[in-house]
Amino acid sequence: MDDLDHRHLGVQLKLWHLQDDAPGMVFWHPRGTALYRVLEDYVRRKMRRAFYAEVRTPQLLPKLLWDRSGHWDKFGAHMFRVDDGEAAMALKPMSCPCHVQILNKGLRSWR
Repeated sequence: MDDLDHRHLGVQLKLWHLQDDAPGMVFWHPRGTALYRVLEDYVRRKMRRAFYAEVRTPQLLPKLLWDRSGHWDKFGAHMFRVDDGEAAMALKPMSCPCHVQILNKGLRSWR
C-alpha cells in the first residue's frame, strides 16, 4: 500500500482501522470520529449558507418503492436485499426514490 494511501494514513494517524473480515467497513476511532464531525459541521454550514435543506430517509425500503421508481428492475440484482418472509426489501444504494417520497408529500424545491 502506498504511504499516501488514505487507508494507510487513517491507521497511521489513529483515525480508524479496517479489518479483513469486514471489507470496506471503517471502524472509526475517537480521533477519527472527531475529525468526521468537524468535516460534517463544515459541510452543513456551507449548505445552510447556500439555503440547502437537509432531510433523512430510511435506509431499508420495501420492494414496492423500488418497483415504483424502476430501480428494482434496473439495479435490483446488485442491491443488498432482505426478505423477512412477508416482504422483500433492499438497502438503499441511492436516495432519489426516498426524496421523491418527500416531494410527493408537498415539500417543494426552490424551482
